[in-house]
Amino acid sequence: MAVFLCTVALRCLLAWEDAALRVPAGSGVLPPKFISTVWVSLPGGLYIALLLSLSYAFRKRIRALIARLILFVLALLFTLSISLGLSRFPGSSFPEGGQNLSTLGRSGLLLSEADTVMVLLEDPAARDGSRVVSIPGRSLIYQEVPLGPGNTILSLPPVFFSRDNPAFLENLFVDISLAAGQFQTRLGEGLVPFITYTGALIFLLLSLGFMLNLSVWPLANLFLGALAFRGILVLDSFLNSREIQGFIGVYFENRLPGFLISPLAFAGMGVLLTLYNILSFFAWGRRAADEH
Repeated sequence: MAVFLCTVALRCLLAWEDAALRVPAGSGVLPPKFISTVWVSLPGGLYIALLLSLSYAFRKRIRALIARLILFVLALLFTLSISLGLSRFPGSSFPEGGQNLSTLGRSGLLLSEADTVMVLLEDPAARDGSRVVSIPGRSLIYQEVPLGPGNTILSLPPVFFSRDNPAFLENLFVDISLAAGQFQTRLGEGLVPFITYTGALIFLLLSLGFMLNLSVWPLANLFLGALAFRGILVLDSFLNSREIQGFIGVYFENRLPGFLISPLAFAGMGVLLTLYNILSFFAWGRRAADEH
């Protein structure tokens, strides 16, 4: 729970930062985006909590079977309870508005996006304020009322203070968002699809526990486990893509329900990894006995 709350707090700070950097600034009230923020935080909290729990279990030499059984039950109940709680409060139930953050800058603010530069001639807080647009190879464009198709106000790029996030972080955030969308989709399909999907995913993650006992250095094991969990996150996005779901559905001639495709893949991989773990345990145990 502590890990989950930390991830929620971090996502809320990111949402507040995103609202503050917009022109005009977005709402400074978190409830309109709080539910979606918690949904996005759920996969990250689940992965991190399982990783740290497995590492702690190995360092304290808790029996693997007992530790994984307890973690499986707790993780499944935790994910189910949080998801059911969030489903009771859809984000649309919160009214938009509230106290807005102060928009950064004054009249004359320059905003750039790619090679296009916009000069705001009025207070940046005014959505329909006049502006001058500079496009390479063209003369300056004066927009007294910046209207687009359908008389919509043309949006402005955010205020930019820092470099873009590294590509691996952007990919990580995208995969986490896709995983959160899967939780929502499965819960919308019913409890059985949700429990099947979540249980198979947790089982696969727990079957990777041997990665946290490969060496005598706990920090190195934790790093290897994090890489393995990152691979499962990528696999989750890959298996649940529309193209793969359609290909597998055609391959089985639609005799396999769609909600079972990913869980069966997760469960099959988890079984193989568990068998490998068991065989390795007996092989190393026999080897150690022979050496003595």
